[in-house]
Amino acid sequence: MATTDRYPFSSATPAASQNPIQPRFRPAKVTAVGRRIRVTGRLTATEHVIIEGVFEGDIVVPDHGVAIAGAAHLRGDVRARTVTVLGRVDGNLTASALIDLRRTAVVAGRLASPLLSIEEGARFQGTVDAPEIVAAVAR
Repeated sequence: MATTDRYPFSSATPAASQNPIQPRFRPAKVTAVGRRIRVTGRLTATEHVIIEGVFEGDIVVPDHGVAIAGAAHLRGDVRARTVTVLGRVDGNLTASALIDLRRTAVVAGRLASPLLSIEEGARFQGTVDAPEIVAAVAR
């Protein structure tokens, strides 16, 4: 089962009966492609997406996050608000907020985002384009 524990997908809402200064955290809505699933095609969503299996194609989630789990392999392009990679990606990643390559990530392609985080141990081969982010996400 997919979990958001390792990905930045939580949202805060004030608790009605509690102190409104302290937000109550609730899990965000998430769609997951499981470990034993292989998908070919284009995925668009209006909620967060976690890829745990093999995905061949493009993923477009402009207002939410996409996470590529440690055992996952994505061959294609991603456009999202945030992109977190723990697994393998062969393609271009475009994020309007953040691209986060964790230590187990293996990425080959172009990265375009105003913020980029690459943990020690992550492997990346390609180019980084920060200025083109606004035009790329708008398409």
